Amino acid sequence: MEPKLYLICNRIEALVASHLSAEEFGTYMAVGSRKNNYGWVMFVEVDPSVANTYPAAAEAIKRCEVHSDGQPRRSKYGAIYRVMENIPVSAYGKLHLVTRDGRVLALEAQPYPGDQDSKGPRLYQELSPVTPMITSSLGPAGFIKFITDPKNLVSVPRILFADMLADREPDGRLAGYLPYTNPGHICDCLDDVAANPDKKMTKTVNRNPDMNGFFRTIRKGFFLGDAQEMKYYPYPSEDEMDDQHHTWWRSASL
Repeated sequence: MEPKLYLICNRIEALVASHLSAEEFGTYMAVGSRKNNYGWVMFVEVDPSVANTYPAAAEAIKRCEVHSDGQPRRSKYGAIYRVMENIPVSAYGKLHLVTRDGRVLALEAQPYPGDQDSKGPRLYQELSPVTPMITSSLGPAGFIKFITDPKNLVSVPRILFADMLADREPDGRLAGYLPYTNPGHICDCLDDVAANPDKKMTKTVNRNPDMNGFFRTIRKGFFLGDAQEMKYYPYPSEDEMDDQHHTWWRSASL
């Protein structure tokens, strides 16, 4: 029974070895543990070959042994700090989104259409290794290059974030169907960035955002990358959700 590697990338940043399949692991993390028995989860599959260069991965795999009664080991943590920066972008596989009742949606990385990288303003939810909500004048690829550039005062080696909905009403207010707290402040931040696109590349909206209804607020998808490489995980449209992932989509509304 070969262990698999997963990177949990919401609320905490953790590398975990497990004998469970991705779907089984997602359900277990959302509803099957007394440590966290009800909460949505995000994680990415990680190529086990990273154990050749990342000691924490090697140790997690080594310690992920079946139980004495032959039952698979559901989780063995290898690292909970500065994990993403130690795993190359090429080693990340499918991104899994898990609802609070344990239903799993797998997203495959796809080629990124460059026409989506026109200038903003955009609304981004950073997910790992930092978690603020951000507005930016940059498209996703440009934002990744900016936020991972060590020449900037604030930067990270690698980042995962979501491109968020920011629809506006005719009068300029944020669309009423969006569940964000303090919508007026979000509009102010978007307008500030739009008015100064070459001076304000980013602006923090909320350092500790309320993630209620998060899966209902994704626009184009998720982005994982650094200055050299990027992976794009497109998010199904609402029509595709209703048609192909109806049960998961309904659970995402809980």
